[in-house]
Amino acid sequence: MTAKKETRCLLLQTAQRLFGHQPTAQEETRWRLLQAATEVFAEVGYHAATTREICKRAQVNLASIHYYYGDKAELYREVFRLPFLEEGNTLVGMDVEKATVEEALAAFYGWLFPATAEEDPMLKLFIRLHAREDAEPSGVLGDAMLQAMRPNHEKIQTLLCREFGLMKPDTEVDRLTFALFGLATIFFHNHSALDHFAPDLLKGQKAQADMAERLVGYAVALIEAERKRRTAANKTK
Repeated sequence: MTAKKETRCLLLQTAQRLFGHQPTAQEETRWRLLQAATEVFAEVGYHAATTREICKRAQVNLASIHYYYGDKAELYREVFRLPFLEEGNTLVGMDVEKATVEEALAAFYGWLFPATAEEDPMLKLFIRLHAREDAEPSGVLGDAMLQAMRPNHEKIQTLLCREFGLMKPDTEVDRLTFALFGLATIFFHNHSALDHFAPDLLKGQKAQADMAERLVGYAVALIEAERKRRTAANKTK
């Protein structure tokens, strides 16, 4: 019970920090619902989640979801409107035309594997939630996931086009962009396998930092391999 209260406090503290005021009693109920909903949706997905379990975990009556959000679908959309996930996403605001490849990739993978994830479990939870929605679309978000993914996708493609001297992405840039994303998202899409085969791989600040650093190295290697492939292809023309 203590652990749950601490997690709720973390969410309320983050809300207070972001919005600049102490939540009222009514706002606190909303945040508790959002906290519980995020946990349940991330654990079992939208379709398997029940409003009963969400309300039980939030310690509110079953009518609360209807009162505050209308239904489960709108509660799910509200979770995805929360600003927490975009905090620390420095790649979106980065001028990738001036950044090095390593700097841009470090910003991207560092956002997905933040060293502070153990201190801010909500960030880790939101990333897992987004990865689950990406792998198992609920059908209630419309193109919200695509819009959420677009800024990072466009930044990576801009970076690759610069590296390869292209005016716009071609098929191979599209292929490589998804490969770079896949290096990271595989860890969220296969969370049960990760827990089974390598449970300590992402535990702790050092593990998170090491993962981001390794992924930068892997990504750089893929980019260099594509650069060599293009150079060799141009020589044969």
